Parts: sequence; structure tokens; C-alpha cells
Amino acid sequence: MADESRIHNVMQGTAEYVLQIGHVHGNVSVHLPPGAEPLERAAWALARSIRAQWTAELTAWDLASAEPLSVHWQASWPGPRHGAPHDGQEDSGRQHGSQIARMADTFLSLARRRLVVLGAPGAGKSTLSVLLTLELVERCLPGARRIPGAPGLPGAPGPCARPGDGRGGETSPVPVVLTLESWDPDREHFRAWLARRIAEDHPGLPRVDGRHPAARLVQDRRILPVLDGLDELPQHRRSAVVREIDRALGDEDAIVLTSRTREYRAGEGTGAAIAGAAVIEARPVGLAEATAYLLHSAAPQTRRRWKLMLDAVDRQPDGPVAQALSSPLMIWLARQGFRTPPADPLDLVRRPFPSREQVEKHLLDLIIPAVFTQQPHAPDRLHAPRQWNHRRARHWLSCLAGHLSRRRTTELAWWDLHRTLLVRLMTPLTLLVVCLALSQVATTAGGWFVDHQRADARPGTFAGFTTRWGLELAVSGGLIHTMGVWIAVEVWFGFKRGQPRRRANPFRIGAALRSAGRAASVGRALKASAVVVLPAGLFTSMALGTHDPRPYLVMALCSTVVGPLLMVTIAAPADTEDASTPDEVLGSERTAALLSLGTVAVAIGIGQGALGWYGNGTFDDGLARAVAGWFGASAMLLLMSSWSRWLMAKGCLATVGRVPWSLMEFLRDAHHGGLLQRSGGVYRFRHLRLQEHLAAGAPAHAASYSPAVHGRPLQPVEPSPRAAGASPASTSTAGTSTAGTGFRDLVADAERSALSSRKGWTVHADEHTFTARSRRRQLRIAHWPSLLVFAAMAFIRFGVEGHWPRALLSAVVCCGFGVLIMLLGWLMPPRLLELHMTAESVAFTMGRRRHRLAWADVEDVAVRKLIHRKKDSKIYALHVRLRPGAPEPARYFRGHDGWFFILPLSVVDAVPADLAAALQRFAGPRWRPRR
Repeated sequence: MADESRIHNVMQGTAEYVLQIGHVHGNVSVHLPPGAEPLERAAWALARSIRAQWTAELTAWDLASAEPLSVHWQASWPGPRHGAPHDGQEDSGRQHGSQIARMADTFLSLARRRLVVLGAPGAGKSTLSVLLTLELVERCLPGARRIPGAPGLPGAPGPCARPGDGRGGETSPVPVVLTLESWDPDREHFRAWLARRIAEDHPGLPRVDGRHPAARLVQDRRILPVLDGLDELPQHRRSAVVREIDRALGDEDAIVLTSRTREYRAGEGTGAAIAGAAVIEARPVGLAEATAYLLHSAAPQTRRRWKLMLDAVDRQPDGPVAQALSSPLMIWLARQGFRTPPADPLDLVRRPFPSREQVEKHLLDLIIPAVFTQQPHAPDRLHAPRQWNHRRARHWLSCLAGHLSRRRTTELAWWDLHRTLLVRLMTPLTLLVVCLALSQVATTAGGWFVDHQRADARPGTFAGFTTRWGLELAVSGGLIHTMGVWIAVEVWFGFKRGQPRRRANPFRIGAALRSAGRAASVGRALKASAVVVLPAGLFTSMALGTHDPRPYLVMALCSTVVGPLLMVTIAAPADTEDASTPDEVLGSERTAALLSLGTVAVAIGIGQGALGWYGNGTFDDGLARAVAGWFGASAMLLLMSSWSRWLMAKGCLATVGRVPWSLMEFLRDAHHGGLLQRSGGVYRFRHLRLQEHLAAGAPAHAASYSPAVHGRPLQPVEPSPRAAGASPASTSTAGTSTAGTGFRDLVADAERSALSSRKGWTVHADEHTFTARSRRRQLRIAHWPSLLVFAAMAFIRFGVEGHWPRALLSAVVCCGFGVLIMLLGWLMPPRLLELHMTAESVAFTMGRRRHRLAWADVEDVAVRKLIHRKKDSKIYALHVRLRPGAPEPARYFRGHDGWFFILPLSVVDAVPADLAAALQRFAGPRWRPRR
């Protein structure tokens, strides 16, 4: 027994549970590791969300469980953190498993963690970036351990240990896959865009010091941006994007960029490249690797046919089929397209394909019938699963691809479908019909209630009568109050409701209000409060001057306090770590729209019913006015919601057969079949080649229509930039889908003409100077979006009431007011514009303001969107960026993100020929023309 008192149980290591059986004598000491910091927990939460998101995408692509395909990559590694450079190395392994781990090790060991992934169309760049992302994500999560002596890539700079073992290892940054299409370098800094996208896609990350951790994660270099889609941008934007990324990167910043080889190499020739980046380039898949992969993945019942076909291809290694099967994309298409009968792989050798391009077109045509198969309905099942006719599915996908190609985008956002030309043309008619139907319902219901009340009233009494005018006044009050609530909420969230996001759970009022509070700044909160405080003050002053203030106080409380508070709660963004999906975003908008009818509209209706209740003193009058107010509020809430615009767009497009009526379900099935991928609440085609191929067969609907994307005017002045580096097949495809000349083409061609040939311009140019002088009048157009919103609100208000002359007059007045603003700006005295350049300096004059800059103080000269006093002027201007410490011009010339504008140009980013030549001569390498 004496010996037992000296026995101690000692446990060393890490465990989730420790059990002590028996008696415990004395104290128990537990030594816990230090807890993770808040920023570390936020990084872990982001990593878990990224892992779940892209693991699901790989499953949809049929890559998570498929046998890996051997892909060869030519690698050029600049050098490790402590070692000599290693160039021209080659990885002969596969994209899965240990090779991806070795690639991650090598990447993390680089002195500058910058990687550019190049390849031909369909070479597997996006797949490699996603697999590398998942590998790096695993190293960011708790439990990642250093692997001593881990092998690197053949000839690579050496192994990189995984962090987290407590031996001085560095913390791996969290990889975040983003597409470059949503970034405008003229308006937003790269780091600001990166933080904004993370905050929008993952709003529920754990807070750090009470704020969203996105900015801190970017600032502390805890984010590794994996940027896809550089080759999908127009040529002039590609160069600007690469330059801004390279300028924003510090020595310790990490980045992965994917692009087609031709597009990136073309930018390198103009100086647009990521300095010090490692480059890996995909090589064609060998015929032996393709044969082995297809045979191994073929179904047993089709393996014999695959064997016969591949034997025939082996006998012609330089034939069209063998050349086509050198691309991972075509191998995947062949594997999927010939998976089930009646598709027969022997068709590839039976049919006389004259070229590789014809084989690729045939494989692209096979994928849609393979995804949308027609299967017989089991007789014992009550409801058959959703089945789509593959011919109709191809037509619908072709229409959607053509819509994306005309808009020069790859992101299919359901909330932007109303921007198509057909829907824009149908919007006024649809709005007129809906308002007519609502006004008829309101008139019929109001007339029935008034007649019914008069029939039930006792002779000789007046109390209890509700007139038609009183009901119309209640409907009008509901519409007007809802307009105020809508404007207040728009101001509160920074006018971002046109870009919907997943909403918070409104039944958790406290969490929703906290989320709404975090989404607003102090300035926007004050402006939004002013929108509702002023009407509340007006009602209060009216109440003080009446004998019975109760109806006005109830109206002020319900319509200007409770209503906006409920609307802000419903519209609050969700605090969720997981990235949004299109279905979740649409479901949130639908839920918010319907829930607002039962909360916000009810509160506004109660405020309107107070006049009838306290004014006439009867419950029937109060109820009638409340229902009328609710009706007006509901009409405004529904017609101004993103969900209603989606319904209108889907209905218009489905009526003419461009999309199915169950569009979201169709897109969801196409995603499950691997044709589409989800990214940040939008859909994208699995590969650009597929979009281009489908767009070639799309009907030429509104070929000249060219709206703005993400607030940027499009420049359809060149062939499809996405097809510039593609194979001949894809080039011809893109040329077909983007053919057509729009109004912006004509404007751009006119703006490229020399200044000396334009009326009102005086140009003097010689070897030593360039002077351009003009007096220009201003044409203001930035006010039109807000005026059109007010015009729509006014039209809805009077249309629901049935006052059609007033509705049309209000729309005309709003549009006339916009034209008046333009005329007033045009009638103002012309402003002097002057630009004077020499070899030593550049001087510029705008009106009475002038300044002179030495070229030695100028770092860059470029054409950028003019953001003046934080407002988008809708025009482009010549900008300069100064070196640190250089004297700055007056505040009037300050643009955005450290740039200063020196000469306004036009609504397109075209530069006059003589001005461009002068900039090339005097500014030299500082001049960054858009190419």
C-alpha cells in the first residue's frame, strides 16, 4: 500500500479524451496547448468552406473518384528560399495524389510564391488549380504536420515541410479560387477586391475585433488567390489586370494564375507579366496514356469496342483522332459521350473526319445527349424523375451560351437575365399589364366593400361609411411608404440589392440585426435614417396640430419605424461560412420577398388602417383601409424585388422557347452532369470551349446588343478574346457567336480618329511638343439609373391606383427631368481643355484649374474609368500615377486609387491616334496603352 501512494499516471501527447479509472489522490494538472488566435480560427473556417465547395465541384466534374489521367507539365522553377534557380524541369506524373502534394511542396518552398499555369484550351489548367487548391487547403487546417524529407518535383528546388508542427514552420496561406471577370482594376485595388469577394462569398467567418476578417487575412498575407479566367478577358483588360496584380504583390505575397499560353505570352511582350513567377505549362497527353485511361475507365460492356477503336487509332498516331485525344478535355468528353449506347466509340474511326477540329466538334456534340438521357419510366413509381429532351436541352444551352458571348462574360447570373434585349423590350408592357390587373383587383374589391357597407348601414347614419377615395388614399399611402422603406434599405446596404446574396435567417432577429449593422457604414446609416426620420417628423408635427394625434402617431410608428426595421432585418446578408450557390441565393430572394408581404406590408397596412379606425371609429373602416394599404405595399415590394425580375425574365424567355420554364432545375441538372460549374452564386460553363461551341449554334438574337457588365461598358471592337489562343475550331466558333457590330463599335471607331481632324480641337505637334486645345461642353448621364428607378416606382404607384394618365405623366416627367439635367449641363459655358506635352513635362488645364508635372515624377500613364469624388462619371479619361513623394495636383484632379486624371476622353476607352503617338513619344515606357 505504501508503494501505491508513489504511483503516478503520466500521459504525454495529444488526445481528445483521457480516462482515469480508480481513485485520484491529490491534484490533477492538465497542460493544454495555447488556444488559436481569432485570425487563425477565421482562416481555418475559410479553409473548411473552400474544401467543401471545391470537393463538391470535383464530384460534379466526375473527377473525385475517377481514375487519374497522366498529364505532363513543363515546369520552370525560379528557385527555393535558400538555393539556386532550377529551370526547365518536367513533371511526368499525374494530376492526382502524390504528384499534387509534391507540386504543393515545391510551390511553398519558392522564394517568391508565384505560379503561372499555362496550357492550350482544354489542357487541364482549371482542374490542376482546383486540385492544388484542395491540397493546399488541407495544409491550412489544424493537424497538418511537417513531413521530413518529403520529395519534391523532379529537379525542383527541394521539399517544403507542412506547417503546424511547432518547429518554426510558416503558416500556409488559404487558397481562394476566384475568377477575374468580376474585377475592374480601374475602379478597385487588387487587395480591396480580394477582401470584398471573400467577405461577400463567406460573410459568416468568425469576427476579428468585431469585424469581418477578410481585410485582415489579406493584409497579413494569409490568403493565396488562385485566379482563373485571365484568357477570358478582352485583350486590353488582360494587360491592365496582369500589371495591377504584379504591382499589388509584395515579396511575401503568394498567387496562382491560370491562362492560355498564347494570351499570357502576348502580354509578356508588352511587359504585362507576373515578375519572378514560376511557370508550368501543360504538354499534350501521350497517346499511350490516353489509351490506357480510356480502356481502364470504360464500362465492361463497351470495353471491347473501345479496344477496337483505340487499336485503330494506334495505327494512325498522327491522325485527327489521335491529335484530338491529346487534350484532357477531349478525353473527358470521349469518356462521357461514349459511356452509354447508342453512342459507339467506333464511330471515331468509321466516320471520315478530315481534321482534328472536326473530331473535337463531334465530341462536343456528344456530351449533351450523354448528360440528358431519356430513360423509360418505371411503372411502379408514382412520380418520374425530371428528364430533359437532349435536343431541347442543347437549344436552351445554346441560347444561354449565346447570351453570355454577346455580353462578353462567362458568368451566368440569374439576376442579370432581365438585361437581355427581349426582356428589356417586354418590361414596359409586362409592367403595364401587371399594374392594370392590380388596379382592376383594387377597384373591384374597393367597390364591392363600399357597396356592401352602404347596404348594411342603418338609415340616417354616416358613421361607418368608407368611400372609394378613402380606399384609394390608403393604397396610395401604402405605395408611398413602401417607396420610402425601399429607398432607405437601398441606402443602408449601399445600393447593392441589385446583386443579391444569401440572406440571414429573419426569425433570428438579433443575429439578423447584427448582420445588418455590420453591412452598413456610419454614413449610409445616417442617410438611411434621414429617409425615414423626416416622414416620421412630418407625421408627428401633424399629430400635434390635430385634436386626435393617435392615427398619425400609429402611422409614424408602423410605416417609418417598424417597417424599415423589419425590411432591414429581412434584407440582412447571411452570416454563413459556406459560399453561396445560385439555388440558395434565389431561394433567399424568394423568401425575403414573400416574408416582406407578411411583415413589412402588414406594418404599413396597420399604419394606414389607423386613420379609418380612429377617424371614423369603426373596425370595418380600419380593416378596409389596412387591407388597402397592405395591398399597395405588397404591390410595390413584389414589383421592385429581384425575384419578380427573375420571374419576368424567365417567363419572357421561356415563352419564346429560349429557356425551359423550370430553368433553375435545368441548370442544376446540367451542373450535376458536369456541363456547368458553380462559382460565387453564379453558374459558368465547365469549359470555355463548350460555351464557344454552343454559342456557335445559338440563334442570333439581338446580335448587336451590348450592355454593360459589372458596371463596365463593353468594348466589342475585336473578335472574341477568349478564342484568340484557341484552336481553329474554337476560333471559328467564337467568331460566329460574337459577330455583329453595335453602337459602341461605331463610337469607338470615331473616338480613335485623330484630334486634329475633329471639330473644335486645335492640335500642334512637332518633334519637341504636342499641344491639344479645345472647349467642350459637358453631357451628364450618370443620373439616369437613379431616375429610371424613381420613374418605375412612380409608374407602379399610379398604375396600381388605376390613374394611367398620371402614371404615364410621372414616367415622362422623370425622363424629362433627366433630359433637362443633360441640357443644363450642355448649355453651361464650354470648359477649356488643354494638354501640353514636352520631353520634360506634361501640363494640363480644365476650366480654371491647371497643373504641370515633370515626367520624372510620373510613374504610369493610362486610360481609366473616371471616378470623380467617389462617383462613376460613366466616361474614360487619361490618368497619371505619381511616384512616392512627388507633388500632387489639386484635389479636383484626384481620381481613384491614387491616380489623377489629366484629360477626359469619351464613354469608351479609345484613344485618338495622334494623342496615342504623342504619349508613346514623350511618356515612353510610362504609357500603358490598352491592347
